Parts: sequence; C-alpha cells; structure tokens
Amino acid sequence: MKLIFIVDDDISIVNILKDIINRNFPTLLVGYELTAIAGIEKIIKEKPGIILLDYLLPDKDGLEIIRAIKKEYNPLIVMISEVSDKEMIAKAYKENIEFFITKPINVIEVVTIIRKLLEYRKMKDKINQIENVISLLGKTVEYKSDKDGSSFNQRNIRNLYSKLGIIGTTGCDELIEAVLWVKKHNGEYILSDMYKALAKEDEKQIFLIKKRIRRVITKAFIAMAYLGSEDYMNPLFEEYSNRLFDFVELRNEMKYLSKKSSKIGKINIKKFIENSIIISENTN
Repeated sequence: MKLIFIVDDDISIVNILKDIINRNFPTLLVGYELTAIAGIEKIIKEKPGIILLDYLLPDKDGLEIIRAIKKEYNPLIVMISEVSDKEMIAKAYKENIEFFITKPINVIEVVTIIRKLLEYRKMKDKINQIENVISLLGKTVEYKSDKDGSSFNQRNIRNLYSKLGIIGTTGCDELIEAVLWVKKHNGEYILSDMYKALAKEDEKQIFLIKKRIRRVITKAFIAMAYLGSEDYMNPLFEEYSNRLFDFVELRNEMKYLSKKSSKIGKINIKKFIENSIIISENTN
C-alpha cells in the first residue's frame, strides 16, 4: 500500500526525503511534485494518507495547498520548512497539521514522525471501524422466548455489531443466525450442534461456517484490543471489553499489539454469543 507523498520545490530536499522513506518504509512512497498546483492535482488523484509538505512554494503556500486538499479528503499532513516564526507555525497548526519539521532535515525526526503517523493511521482506521454505525441490513425480526414470551429483536444485535465494526462483514450474518439459534435453545447447547444446525447438517459447510464465525469474532476482538491500547477509558471499550470477551485474553492481545508480549489473545465464542444476547435483551 502506497501512503506517502512529498511536495517541495527543492529537489535536494525531495531526494533526502525519498531516500529516508525508501530506506525505512519501502513501498510506501506514492511520489512527489515540485510545485503546489501539480502537487494538489496529484494528491487529489492518488489520495495518499500522509503528505510531507513544504510551507513556502513559488506558486502557492502550504496553507493554500492544505485548504485545497481538505475540500476533497483529510490526509495526515507534516509541514516542512525553514520557517521558524512562531506565528507562521501557529497558522500551520490551525490548519490541523500533525507535525512541523524545521529544515535542515533530521533523519531520526522524520523516521520517528512517519512511524507515529503510520501507527496513528492504523489505530484510527480500527477505531473508526468500531465507532461508525453502518446502515442496518435487512428487516427487523422478532423472536419469542419459549419460556416467558418476551420479544428478542434482531435490530439490537445488528446495532451492537455495528458498534463493533463487524456488521456487513463476511460471516456476520451467520454469527447473527448463531445468536438467534442459541437464544432459541435457552443456553442448553454445545457449539458443534449450533454449527450443524446453521449448516443444515452439510459436513462441508460446517467447517466453513465455523471458520467464518471465528474470523468475524476475532475481528471484533482485535479491534477492541486496538481501541483499549489507544484509549483505555474509551466508553465503547469500557462498556463491552469485559462483557463480550475474556478480559485476560483481551489484555494479552493488547500487549501483543503493543509488541510487549509474543502471546496472542484467544477468543471465547460461547461467551461472545451468549453475552451478545444479554446485551441485546437489555438494550432499549
């Protein structure tokens, strides 16, 4: 995946930045331009995630470039300049740049900043995936409990899985079917019977359904671990991390993602499904 674009009218600076990026982040460089107009056109076309932008260019200044780009999309921008005037730097930050690098170029500074932005972008993608509510699919279906006749609304399940960022992904519809099947059986079941029922006893489909359900729950598990690593006090993390997952295993995954441990966290499919039911039943 190519993510980084350079705009600077000094070809020597461009070459230094290109060398730094290619040595430390191979394959991530989209390209470069020496003028603002060409840079804006190329950036809007390629939509790189990170832009290294000179403050002062012959045809436009960096602030004008930022405003033009942000009419189309919102990349992460690092301003690079010989400018040391605090007022000008403040103006740059008001345009929501991420960092300001002062020339001459410091290799360690550039590498550190790009590494931070790549991690930030990765984390942000995960968080957005969790927090964005995707349009609900299908019609609302109500299921009646055999014991007390209380209604069980599929919409609540879909809302929950939208918050977790898994609604609409491969395997999520089968996971919802699994939740409904478990609800119908009032907790008296084993997972192998659930998979057989979903596959309608088709031996070939049993393995595939099991794999898809495990994959979609794992996706929610990893996303939650990323969220906890970024913001332990995030309301979504506080509300669902311990209710849907084994928290010890979630902590293992958080440590693994932070490279503090080589031990990967494990999901608990039964806990995830059964607590999905509990959460959905208690949702207004």
